Amino acid sequence: MSTNKARNTKNKKNTKKARRRPRIRIFRLLIVIFILLGMLSLAGNLYYKSASKPVNPNSTISRVVDIPAGANVKQIATILKDQDMIKNKKVFVANVKETGKAEQIKSGKYKLSQNMSNDQIIDKLIKGQVHQDGIKVTIPEGSISTEIVNLLVKKNLGDRKKFVKLFRTPSEFSDKHSFLKDSRITTLEGFLYPETYYFKKGTSEKDIFDKMLSEFDRNYKKSISANVKKNKYNFYDTIIMASIIEKEAVKDEDRPIIASVFYNRLAKKMKLQSDAVLQYGLPERKGKVLYSDLKVESAYNLYIHHGLPPTPIASPGLKSMIAASRPSKTDYLYFVTNVNGVNSYSKTFEEHDKNAKNYHKERDAKEKANQEKASTTDKKGTSSATDKKTSTSSDTSQTN
Repeated sequence: MSTNKARNTKNKKNTKKARRRPRIRIFRLLIVIFILLGMLSLAGNLYYKSASKPVNPNSTISRVVDIPAGANVKQIATILKDQDMIKNKKVFVANVKETGKAEQIKSGKYKLSQNMSNDQIIDKLIKGQVHQDGIKVTIPEGSISTEIVNLLVKKNLGDRKKFVKLFRTPSEFSDKHSFLKDSRITTLEGFLYPETYYFKKGTSEKDIFDKMLSEFDRNYKKSISANVKKNKYNFYDTIIMASIIEKEAVKDEDRPIIASVFYNRLAKKMKLQSDAVLQYGLPERKGKVLYSDLKVESAYNLYIHHGLPPTPIASPGLKSMIAASRPSKTDYLYFVTNVNGVNSYSKTFEEHDKNAKNYHKERDAKEKANQEKASTTDKKGTSSATDKKTSTSSDTSQTN
């Protein structure tokens, strides 16, 4: 009996050992796998860091690389790899995604070198530090077509008559820029995107306008189009509204609120009564709109006509376009821009009338003070341009 018992004990031990062996093997295998994964991860990180570094840190040669309008990150990576400015396309794309600013990359010509890391190149593209190899032209936000043409002609970048003819012939650009095929669009007003450009001497008038239209198209598709598809108003109406906001707003934070005011008025079939729009239809811009101007027959006189004006009244910037496509949700129907640039909003005409009277009182006091100051300086034989500047605030904001 004792012999059998010993055998049974031995068999049990052998059975336990047999069971342990697979577990030990699996445990060892897992350790090996974790080690291999760790090594692969380490190798991957080392390669990632290495591929993010300069192609040649000792290089002293620079090269101008052209990033076209509308190019996405993968396309930009391909361009840079073809120019031997980066080591790996996928790593560059990952580096860009890490910044969270892929949409901020700007087109243009950039002076780059192989001694620049991916981060340095990306930073330059995001800041828009383009290579200045031409005549610099800055189109301010809210510029109208005549101002843009005057600026281009002053820079000796083309012939006025050619610019005007192209401006009045959108069909010259509609094959490339399909948004211009809208039958309502009869000029390029509103589409000559406000930005800083560099044009080489001898660039044709058409190529100059084409560059501005490309910048408009790129920014619209990137930041505006998705919102417009959800809205009641279409592409052209949105740009018209954006141009009004551009001319009416003083502070950025007011843009979406001003948009809500005008959209609310349209929804209630109220006239927009915008001085900025009225000014566009006058023979020449005035320091302030007078009551006599409210009777001028013009498609841009929204004191006598309902709805939006027939065209944009300026070239809106990105913030105004965003505001027009994504207005604030308010019940406001009126606003007054005070002499300090701060807006007063109201839901009723009674509130608005009170705000307008306060504005007129402050404006008149300021103008009187300026006149007295100008008179004093004139007596001393000096003058100040800023003292003589006329207020451009609305003089008709209390009308309904």
